[in-house]
Amino acid sequence: MRNWFGAILGVVAAVMGVGCVPPAGSLPGPRSGGTYVEEGLASWYGMEGGRVREHGKLTASGRRYDQNALTAAHKTLPLGTRVQVTNLETNRRIVVVINDRGPYIEGRIIDLTLRGARTLGFEKEGVARVRVEVLR
Repeated sequence: MRNWFGAILGVVAAVMGVGCVPPAGSLPGPRSGGTYVEEGLASWYGMEGGRVREHGKLTASGRRYDQNALTAAHKTLPLGTRVQVTNLETNRRIVVVINDRGPYIEGRIIDLTLRGARTLGFEKEGVARVRVEVLR
C-alpha cells in the first residue's frame, strides 16, 4: 500500500511541479527587498509521548522522514527550497531543505527535525523564535 501511496504522490508532485523552486519573485509569503523572510515560532516534530513517531514515515516530498537530517516542514514554501533558520535568542543558524508540510499548530511557521532543534539549541524547550530566509 505504501508503494502505491508513494507512486501517487510522485505523480501528483510531477504534475503540480512540486519540488521545483519557482523563479525569483514568485515565492509566496513575506518579503524583504525581494527575498522571502519570515519571523515567528519554530517547533520540532517526530516525537510523541517520548517515543519516535514520524521517523521513517513518508513526507510530502515522497522521501522518508529522518530525525537526523537537516530538513523541515513549511506550509507554503515549495518542496526542495533551501532556507536558513536563525534562532533569534542565540543567533545560531542552520540551513535546511523543505521536504514536508506543516506545522499544523497555529502560530508556528516551521517544523524542524530533532537534529535541527538540537543544532539551534531548543530541543528541550520545544519551540524557539526564529527567522526563516530563503536561500538562492
